[in-house]
Amino acid sequence: MKRASVWLAAALALLGLACARVLLLSREELRLGRSALLRNDAQGGVRHLRRSAHLYLPWSPYPRAALAELEGWARGCEVRGQDDRALVAWRAVRASARGVRWLWSPYQPALERADRRIAYWMAQGPAAPDDQGVPPARREELYLAQLTEDRRPEPVWVLVQGLGLLLWVGTAVWASRGAFTDEGRLTPEARRYAGGALALGLGLFVLGLVRA
Repeated sequence: MKRASVWLAAALALLGLACARVLLLSREELRLGRSALLRNDAQGGVRHLRRSAHLYLPWSPYPRAALAELEGWARGCEVRGQDDRALVAWRAVRASARGVRWLWSPYQPALERADRRIAYWMAQGPAAPDDQGVPPARREELYLAQLTEDRRPEPVWVLVQGLGLLLWVGTAVWASRGAFTDEGRLTPEARRYAGGALALGLGLFVLGLVRA
């Protein structure tokens, strides 16, 4: 049991370090994005803010601040008549909002706003050959429908995620309780099965996360 506690503490420490790194990177990208926009470096500012918003942690204030900066920049570009910059910024908002979705989308309101503005600006541009003669209002509706479809994760891959997580956690719990001898060594059975089961569970979880 002592050996299991050590492994658990090490895993928690690694998780904490990973979360801290994500937090610090998100904060730095937010700072760089703001600085770039102040210098009127639209391309660099949008790029850094998009990265900050992608580095999502549920309790971190920086991704949401970065997303708010992107939205504010997009609306400011619209007011200034910088249509191309506005469209780029709204697409960055959309990419960030979709990039962090899992079973839910923490940026759902921002995603909906971005979809509407992207559809609007796309409809204001030249019509594609197949859309010649279609009024801008109708094209905006069509673009919005295309943008909003396929928004939820695929249920099959969500199930794969759940199975992988269940296998990983279940194996870890079993190993922590019954896989060690009184001397703190792994039993032969644990050495045979625990490593493979942990790897399989983690692999299924990552596969489901990527494909969902």
